[in-house]
Amino acid sequence: MIKTDLKKAQARIKKEKVLGLAELIELFGNRMEVSRKAREGMLQSLGNGFYATPELDPFIAALVVVAKYYHYVVISGRTALHIHGLAQDYIEKIDVDIEREKSLRNKLLQVHRVDSKRLIGITKLNHHGVGIKIYDIERTLAEAYRLDPAGPDFYKALKRYIKLGVIKADRIAQYDKILKTKVIAHLQQELAND
Repeated sequence: MIKTDLKKAQARIKKEKVLGLAELIELFGNRMEVSRKAREGMLQSLGNGFYATPELDPFIAALVVVAKYYHYVVISGRTALHIHGLAQDYIEKIDVDIEREKSLRNKLLQVHRVDSKRLIGITKLNHHGVGIKIYDIERTLAEAYRLDPAGPDFYKALKRYIKLGVIKADRIAQYDKILKTKVIAHLQQELAND
């Protein structure tokens, strides 16, 4: 049986924020000890074999899981809208896009398999100390249109984007052409109304 240095284990958990079950078994010796630490409150179970430090918000913990273990995905959809401040939806699962040819199953994620031509506008963003791959804000606006074409959720996102004050119409037009969305027309209309 492995004798665990509890202080070293706590320091590693705090430093890394999220660890997978295999890493924790290596740290504590077996699955039962990991479960015991979760019951004692030293770990927060995220499900699907991932655990976080108990102080970490579950949404942020799920983002850490994505950044650390699924570096080939791009945060998309309602999750990207939320992170960019274009929506205030409660996020139950992290929306991610992957290439159509790949496969991924994880209960923490809402996986969308997309054509590789649609994987454009990807940027790296530091969100609450976590480095994530996400669509840029203009590409995310195209996501809002795709999710709710000319509907109230899209218009709320568009108004929030305008309020930020850094409008990149050329980039939006480029995404409209590639993704077959109509964000630029609605943006121009909204700016004309103001």
